[in-house]
Amino acid sequence: MLEGVFLVGVIDELHYSHKGELVLSELKTRGLRSLPGRAQERSHHFQVRLYKLLFDSMVRGLLERDAFVQSLNLRPEQPLGSGVMEHAQKLGLHVHTFGGVLELALMTLSYSELPAIDVLKIEYCHQGSSDAIGTREVSFDEAGVRAELRNHLSYWIGQREPRGVDIEEAWKCRSCSFEEHCEWRRERAENATASNQTKRFK
Repeated sequence: MLEGVFLVGVIDELHYSHKGELVLSELKTRGLRSLPGRAQERSHHFQVRLYKLLFDSMVRGLLERDAFVQSLNLRPEQPLGSGVMEHAQKLGLHVHTFGGVLELALMTLSYSELPAIDVLKIEYCHQGSSDAIGTREVSFDEAGVRAELRNHLSYWIGQREPRGVDIEEAWKCRSCSFEEHCEWRRERAENATASNQTKRFK
């Protein structure tokens, strides 16, 4: 749970560096043999920063059982199948319901020796050849990440109006279902027209 919203993500890779740091590595493929532009890079940085927030909260025991169950609409009282129970008993686990397994999993995480993530890295490679393009190390500031997350969530929970993309990402508009009704595009077009008319009259 982050900012009251249940978020799910899949980390590509976790490994320890030669310095003993826990490193999160995210792999991104590119059609072009170049690093992404600033706008796309920003979204990639935000993604791995969110992963760190989620992972660190999980290993610190901050993932609450009830939030997990309610958000995913799970049934903790569901009895385990005979095969699962047999396997659990072989492992020395005395559980009879899904809720019991969940509690054990959360307890194991909170008492594990897994540290928080130390380093965030994004590796870019060419989609066609798998050749490496470059690696970027991503800084982390929890207060800044949470502020950015709150800004995004304010749209998804209906607290603010949508905003247009940065101009370098305007190519996304071509595949947007709301292109014909987009006020941002209309305003940009009107401003461009007015600017051109002003230049002609000068």
